[in-house]
Amino acid sequence: MNYPIFSAIVNQMETRLTRRAINIDQFRVWNEDKINATGLEIGVNLANKSNHVRRLVINLDWDKFREASLARQLPGMEKHPLLKEEVFNRKGIRPYIDVETIWYFDEQVLYNKLKSLVGNTRMEAASHWMEFINAELKREFTEENLITRWHMEIEGDINGRYVTDMSLISYMQYELDAFHSLNDIHAHLEKNIQFILQRTDVIMKIASKTLEQAA
Repeated sequence: MNYPIFSAIVNQMETRLTRRAINIDQFRVWNEDKINATGLEIGVNLANKSNHVRRLVINLDWDKFREASLARQLPGMEKHPLLKEEVFNRKGIRPYIDVETIWYFDEQVLYNKLKSLVGNTRMEAASHWMEFINAELKREFTEENLITRWHMEIEGDINGRYVTDMSLISYMQYELDAFHSLNDIHAHLEKNIQFILQRTDVIMKIASKTLEQAA
């Protein structure tokens, strides 16, 4: 096993998430040996909680270099398999998890409120909705260093062009170099996942609040 620490993190995260009142419909670990990377993809169905934000996806990315760095840091990890491989034991590599959070919006709810679907009406409404959401996010998260961007696809029909696959993406890093036990790391990650779930509640409220303005 190349990632005993990350595997322990994944197992503990799965155990703790199953205790929460959320609808997890995806929990997938991936490995890409060519780039010495691994990761975890968590999908949460929000259909029972929101009419406007349909899905939450949390991606956690890791690699062998950070695994080895954390193994050198934690007591009792002297026999970690990656510590025997010089290539993964470079100096100056800090152990952190890259976290990508994606909120998928239901743009069809917006289109259903429009009086006309002709021309660029749907494109303009979706653009306004994203602008209003951005403004509210800045007000709600003034003290947080929240880096976000929008992703969308553009399609067309006989009435005109429209936005599909409208999603808000956030990037952050969970620094682990201050911890010296797996239990502390588990607690730290659980706390940060809780922050994401709380942020999701806020985003669902913002989506509902701004929908009428955009329509």
